[in-house]
Amino acid sequence: MHHPLVSQRRDPCYHKYFVYLDDGTACYRVAIPAVSAEAAEAACAGNGSIVAVRDVTDDYPISLDRVSEALRKGGFDPTEIRFITRGLLELEIAE
Repeated sequence: MHHPLVSQRRDPCYHKYFVYLDDGTACYRVAIPAVSAEAAEAACAGNGSIVAVRDVTDDYPISLDRVSEALRKGGFDPTEIRFITRGLLELEIAE
């Protein structure tokens, strides 16, 4: 979906991944936005052995309106909200 604040450049869109890690004492699930599963793994490098990586993009839609409202309620000013929401749109993290 095209949004008027999003540029027309077509960099790789980001997906949402869960990376499951084992550090030898506990297992963790980490949420990572990345352009590929390999990039998500790289973001977690050095934090334990990677058990699995799962693309959860379709399972976790993020509403830009809800993010904006939460930021407004949290005391962010309109300029800060625009910076944050534009970044989320550009990376195709929020809809």
